[in-house]
Amino acid sequence: MGVISVKIIAIGNPNVGKSAVLNRLTGSQIFVSNYAGTSVETCKTKMIIAGREFYIYDTPGVYSIFSVADEARVVRELLEEEQADIILNIVDASNLERNLVLTNELLTLGKPLIILLNQIDMVRSLGMNIDVKLLAQRLGCLVIPFSATSGEGFFEFIKTMEEYIGPKNISKTDHNDKNRKTYTINLNSEHNCSGNCFRCSDHTGDCMSEADLQRAEEARRTSKMVSKRVSARQKMRLDKIERIYDRPVLGSFLLLIIAYLGFYTLLKFIDLSEGPINMLLHPLGLFIETFIENILPVGWLSSIFAKAIPEGLIIPFTIIMPAMLVVGFFMAILEDTGLLPRYSVALERVGSLFGFSGQGIIPLAIGFGCRTPAIVASRIMPNQAQRFIVVTLLSIVIPCSATLGVLAAVIAAFNASLPVIIGTMLLVFAILSSILSRLIPREEYIYELPPLRVPLISNVINKTNMRFTGFFTEVLPLLLVMNIGIRMLMDSGALEYFRGMDGFSRALFGIPAEALVAVLITIFQRYLAPIVLINLPLTSREATIAIAMIALSLPCLPAIVMTIRELGLKNLVKIIAMGLATSFTVGFLLNLLLP
Repeated sequence: MGVISVKIIAIGNPNVGKSAVLNRLTGSQIFVSNYAGTSVETCKTKMIIAGREFYIYDTPGVYSIFSVADEARVVRELLEEEQADIILNIVDASNLERNLVLTNELLTLGKPLIILLNQIDMVRSLGMNIDVKLLAQRLGCLVIPFSATSGEGFFEFIKTMEEYIGPKNISKTDHNDKNRKTYTINLNSEHNCSGNCFRCSDHTGDCMSEADLQRAEEARRTSKMVSKRVSARQKMRLDKIERIYDRPVLGSFLLLIIAYLGFYTLLKFIDLSEGPINMLLHPLGLFIETFIENILPVGWLSSIFAKAIPEGLIIPFTIIMPAMLVVGFFMAILEDTGLLPRYSVALERVGSLFGFSGQGIIPLAIGFGCRTPAIVASRIMPNQAQRFIVVTLLSIVIPCSATLGVLAAVIAAFNASLPVIIGTMLLVFAILSSILSRLIPREEYIYELPPLRVPLISNVINKTNMRFTGFFTEVLPLLLVMNIGIRMLMDSGALEYFRGMDGFSRALFGIPAEALVAVLITIFQRYLAPIVLINLPLTSREATIAIAMIALSLPCLPAIVMTIRELGLKNLVKIIAMGLATSFTVGFLLNLLLP
């Protein structure tokens, strides 16, 4: 009996065009998920060939499945949990030797393996030729020359899947072929370091070194045997542009211009879309409010639901949805063009001053517009620890444009000390980043600069759609529930308790209790807190302290929702605790130091 459903796990190095290949193979039927404990996204796509369902799992790019990085851990867990029928190894044909190291690791799994030699058209333009038959013989598996751009190899892959009836149809030669050395992997042992094991991540650097060298040498020999130059290298259209971008000064300047255009587009899009979205959703909000008031008895609960549910729908659609769309779109373009690694290199020196890699400057810059898309953009960080540092700084120190505008109005109204406020914010940024970088040591990174490419529109659209899917499945429901909870807290009068702490507040922070309430309001929307201050009779000193405490406090509700989605509840609790500690410490010290 034939196979009804086939599981295929696609694995490859970073920057090999894996997403473009899968987009060419499967179209847009994408199911996205974040692996538990990581920021790493995986997605599942479905193909129906000859009446069979083929599920292809896209995995993050890895150089080794034995690495301790989050991406490698996700690949290992996926291999264990899903029990793939076929492993699809996407190989960059223009960088064969390096890619074959991972291929040699995958061969040790004993699973049927298909290799797609992607960018075979680029290899030809470089004047090179790869002996595909010899490569298949050396590796003992099926090798298909492929081009995600032109579609070459697509029908051969489909034909292979049509004929698939089990593992024997995929393997071309015995996996114990004498031409290559195999390594035993034990998927189930906890720390079996006698060979290559999946679970010895604590010792990977030591126990894998000999096997790594053997695989690298085998990859070098194989690449040398199957590759040869057959003609002079053709000039590529993007070669000249690539050389310009790779110059330190000029390239950095051009990247800054692109970053500015992206930042401007983000703010403009949110600004332009807010009015029409509000206009469209306002009648819906009124309808929901009236409907709730009619079906629930008049009282406290009815009032809360009538306010919270419309707010919980309108805020995500007016702020978060446009931001997720624009950031997802620009990240897809930066990834597909090869510009994203160039940003990392250009900004590495700046980021290293604050204990994180160069990519972190991008989400921090976006945060001055809106911190919600900035938290999404923090996905470009190389690991979860680096993301935590950047999101913490975003949540506590970086004020969004709305907050900046209202704070400026409050500063002008009370003649607050701008140098003290800005100086305090800069000092806190430096101290907090220094503390976090010491608690979470920064790893050294080797950046790979892929060739510049013209992005495939369909691939950019699919990637944007993939990142945007979570808005309806995670962000919208979570924000709705949290908004109801916060409305209950506000309407219950719990915050009124702090108004009776005027003596304590003035003694400790030098501000009235009402201003302390404004600090706590930042958890709802940070720019609402200064509005409370405007209506208070504050002195210049009190306003300076209160504004500094508000500017360095808690993430707002949309940022909280995105942080839960991206980093989990545990990390959010840590960030809120640090935010409160930072805000209260700043208030206490300014009260001591200011005349």
